[in-house]
Amino acid sequence: MSGIAAIVRFDGGPVEPGAIAAMTSAMAFRGPDSVAHWTRGAVALGHCMLHTTAESFEAAQPLANADESLIVVLDGWLSNWEELRSNLLSRGATLRNRCDAELVLHAYAIWGEDCPRHIDGEFAFVVWDATRQEAFCARDHIGQKSLHYYYDGKRLIVASDVAAILAVPGVPQVVNRGMMAEVVANQWISREETLWQDVLRLQAAHSMRVGANGRHHQRYWLPPFDVRVRYAREEDYVEHYRAVLSDCVRRASRSHLPLGCEVSGGLDSSAVFAVAHRLLAQGKLAAPELKGYTYKFAPGSNAYELDFAHAVARHVGRDISEVEPFLPDLSWFAERVAADRTIPPYPNPAMAVNIGKAVVADGGRVVLNGEGGDDWMAGTPFYYAEHIAERDWRGLARTLAEDAGDIGWRTTALQVARYGLVPNLPGPIKRLGHRGREQLHRRQDPGAYWLQPDLQNVLNDRRAAIDGTEFSAIANPARRAMYMRMIGAFGDQYRIANSRQCALIGYEVRAPMYAREFMDFAFAIPERMRCRGSTWKYLHSRAMAGLLPAEVATRKSKAEFNISLDRHLSVMAQQLCETIPLHCNEFLDAEGMTRLYKFYEIAQYADKPRWELWGSIVCDMFVTNCG
Repeated sequence: MSGIAAIVRFDGGPVEPGAIAAMTSAMAFRGPDSVAHWTRGAVALGHCMLHTTAESFEAAQPLANADESLIVVLDGWLSNWEELRSNLLSRGATLRNRCDAELVLHAYAIWGEDCPRHIDGEFAFVVWDATRQEAFCARDHIGQKSLHYYYDGKRLIVASDVAAILAVPGVPQVVNRGMMAEVVANQWISREETLWQDVLRLQAAHSMRVGANGRHHQRYWLPPFDVRVRYAREEDYVEHYRAVLSDCVRRASRSHLPLGCEVSGGLDSSAVFAVAHRLLAQGKLAAPELKGYTYKFAPGSNAYELDFAHAVARHVGRDISEVEPFLPDLSWFAERVAADRTIPPYPNPAMAVNIGKAVVADGGRVVLNGEGGDDWMAGTPFYYAEHIAERDWRGLARTLAEDAGDIGWRTTALQVARYGLVPNLPGPIKRLGHRGREQLHRRQDPGAYWLQPDLQNVLNDRRAAIDGTEFSAIANPARRAMYMRMIGAFGDQYRIANSRQCALIGYEVRAPMYAREFMDFAFAIPERMRCRGSTWKYLHSRAMAGLLPAEVATRKSKAEFNISLDRHLSVMAQQLCETIPLHCNEFLDAEGMTRLYKFYEIAQYADKPRWELWGSIVCDMFVTNCG
């Protein structure tokens, strides 16, 4: 998890002495192996290096071509390094080494701003093009790597972390009240903003070209909404899925050190571990060794999964290390806010701190996880809508019979109406129904009453400004739902905070199920292969038969990790109802906070407003340490 930094002045003046060093100092934890700078007049680039592949040792960054007309800083790794290297060589490129930064540099030299279409993996990079006097930035398709920037028309400042941008003299430090409203209300809308006014995030799957005449954004990738993978036999789907997952795990495993793998005992992380184990046995894993790690919760806890993890370990014949979850005091999160100047890690993923430390202590720097499985393979009953839209009456009859035998005729009928008939109604009728649901929701929704009234208005305005045309243009409702999850603003914030947390420990987390190849396949298969009746992840579960023990491959339960937050909230009545609203009265309403906490005390376990209360705690931390 390296770090990148760049300053470009378009007004002709030189970069301020020490400015790029101040940026890399603000994220020095990203560069345990080296920190380096390149400065030429109005341009400066910096790089903080964490070596995670053998190839990364072959060239230092910032990396320039022979005449320094192009120079790049890259955070990340490429999954298509083999194909990209062959492609570049076939086009006459002279590659000086095998590092990924060299591949990115030549990809830009050949394809210009179209180069991200040819680059796959988890990455964020900046290229300074001296010939065009432009900076070119890009971020991977799902946003596993972060890229923040500030641009005022005269100066562009780019960095992996917000704190690095704020370390540059002259960058205004004004709190973004609208973004704070989203955090406190747990209503995530903006895909570009941060808690600081005018400090922005480059969206995932986007590139940005910046020159003296302004900036230009471009989306370079979308999932295949119209591509369809159709087989006559389910066994062909299973075989195809296994091949895709295996290839994604192999590509993500590239490391010169032992590979770590989170193995919660759930279906997704266990599948990644089992596939990695098989690849190692076949001599195909791109790492010298594999080690599994799981949480050690007390028996009886909602988070206890050791029995499942033990079953996986026995089945594959490989030990899995048990690690105590990291459950810090709130002071730890406050320290992160003070240092990072942004949203801290969330309590649930923060539990992985001890797993990260165990991996690093065992000599590893790369960890695979199962994130993305719920997003792309869980599925919905929208397979009814697919049957009807495709006039597949025979398939619909078969599906009705199968579901009725599984979940009963009454539930089946309700699902056919909701997920089959309604999505296929004529457009005007659907829009009329949508307006009616919106009006009913507005009447029933109490709103974010714990916010000050002016912030409630800001939040309402943000919601009203959402342009839904990009969603409504996707005809297939299942793919539309998947796309909405893909571009969700909360997911991006989550991934940014999680990647920064890993960087602090000195390792990189990779998600094979977020790979572009995996997502392309998931978007193209019929919804019926993802979900049917009471079975979610149908194809995933079938494909794991034999690779995993039956109790894991067919598991329907999930662990609850809310203990990481409830342990704080359950004893914070006075702080949340009195102290925090008083301290953050610019943002929080005291009566509303009291009402919110009372609801937390009486609500059912699944309905408790944990993350709204957590947002209020984050607000207090931010006001205390950054206000």
